[in-house]
Amino acid sequence: MHFFVRVLIVSSLANAVLGQPRLDESAHCIRISRLVIESNSLSAADRERIIRLFREKTYPEAEIGERIRQAMRSVGYFKAVVDEPKFSFPTQGREIANVTVKVNPGAQYRLGEIHFLRATVLSPDQLRNVFWQRKGDLFNATKFSVGLEHLRKLYGTRGYVDMVATPLVITDESRHSIDLNLQVDEGQAYDFGKLYLEGVEPHPGAGKALLNSWNPLEGRRYNPVKLQHWLLANHFDWKVSALASDSIKTTVDAESRVVNVTLTQWPN
Repeated sequence: MHFFVRVLIVSSLANAVLGQPRLDESAHCIRISRLVIESNSLSAADRERIIRLFREKTYPEAEIGERIRQAMRSVGYFKAVVDEPKFSFPTQGREIANVTVKVNPGAQYRLGEIHFLRATVLSPDQLRNVFWQRKGDLFNATKFSVGLEHLRKLYGTRGYVDMVATPLVITDESRHSIDLNLQVDEGQAYDFGKLYLEGVEPHPGAGKALLNSWNPLEGRRYNPVKLQHWLLANHFDWKVSALASDSIKTTVDAESRVVNVTLTQWPN
């Protein structure tokens, strides 16, 4: 069982609640030459702010309406209604478009409280500090989603690699505020497990040297940051994002509560 499975589940839940569009790389993409937002109540400043986000940007055609809605939700219009966009194409082909969309922004909401339910490993202050928005700020759904990712990483540094935080949004229509209850399923803590090597050894003794270097980590609390430091110390010239690449496979042994690591590429 790959330990990112539960992360993907909560990511899908958060996207459903907060409206994050997901990129479809196989879809037909167009560049937005001009965006016109038709609305009787959206302020000129917010209208221009959103237009600037999309000007000369390229997106899958079918996602543009949802992306505009997400942009509205990121400046506090959490319940904005965005009609299906209309496209006109000023040049031959369908690569460049002028886009017109009708928007009913509704009320503009501010962030209230963020509550963490069933969280025991970390203090409320530690959990709250990963969410950059403060009480009273315009609610920003995109920033909240980023905070969820930071929360996942924070738990990961304690070995809780399958933590799931499910958000419940509570709106107060009288105050136009949003409170968030995060139901935290911390799961169990995992330790570093075995190191497995695949591929051809670049020179005799290279594999043994890596395994010897791994020994001090095995049995200690798993931490992806420590894994990255180990990779760099052993001359793996990779960025942090490489931890999710095909060159490194991290798998969970739920029975033994360890994370085993398989390297399919030898150090440079």
